[in-house]
Amino acid sequence: MTRADPETRDRHGPGTYVPEGLPVTLLRRPAPPGLRRWYSEIIAYDERAGCPIRQIESASLTVPLIVSLGEPFRIGLGRRPDREDARPSFAAGLTTERVYIGSTGRAACLQINLTPLGARHVIGLPVAALTGAMIPLDDCADRAVLDFKRRIEDLTDWEHRLDLAEAFVWRRLSVSTDGTPQVVHAYRRIVGSGGRQGIAAIGEEIGWSRKHLSQRFRDEIGLPPKTVARIARFARAQALARFEAVPEWADIACDCGYADQAHMIREFGAFAGLAPRAWRASLDNLGIATW
Repeated sequence: MTRADPETRDRHGPGTYVPEGLPVTLLRRPAPPGLRRWYSEIIAYDERAGCPIRQIESASLTVPLIVSLGEPFRIGLGRRPDREDARPSFAAGLTTERVYIGSTGRAACLQINLTPLGARHVIGLPVAALTGAMIPLDDCADRAVLDFKRRIEDLTDWEHRLDLAEAFVWRRLSVSTDGTPQVVHAYRRIVGSGGRQGIAAIGEEIGWSRKHLSQRFRDEIGLPPKTVARIARFARAQALARFEAVPEWADIACDCGYADQAHMIREFGAFAGLAPRAWRASLDNLGIATW
């Protein structure tokens, strides 16, 4: 399971990688440019280590749908997981918490990384119902999702699984309609600006008060617009830092619209649990933090 920024994985492409010396197959199918407002990519992830692998995911704007095909991940929100936290196939909503993930080294999954705009169409649940939660797919009332899960489980070839998942997403998007136009516009403006666009200004663009925008936005996206803007700004800072051999943190803070470097450090603490340099040092060669 991985929610690492898609821009990071673009450096690797499909293939087999070895985070911290442990063999993992990672195949990815990026979304076509015209569909990236709804999903970013589809991933095939297969561990062959046979010994524990641990990851930490920072807060992000990804809503993953995961079909487990090996031993289930153990996942804790804001804490290290234990044996009671085994999570088979599930969908997870937005959260400001760090996500601690542990596996035995024999986990495997097919993962669709959705945006909050696409999650409602593909998963068939209100996005707000997923916020801060992991909902087992077997508890999902949408029969199409359950049928998709069974069909993925029946296949044995990863490329065929990716083909099936891609067709499933496209079919779900083709028969659904967007959410409230004002909310969709607000979300795209926030994310498109890397979290720098003011919420009050967006409200003026759509003719809504800040309070009304916040309520409707939370209902359809799962988090208030200010929080989404903070996460978008944080994600941009992460992406810039990943690409630099020696990150210039003051420049990154300025480029991302933080008041100063101290402001950025506080946000890294809130969303990653680490100062920027410590977070950068914790990354494995897939760009994922470990614990």
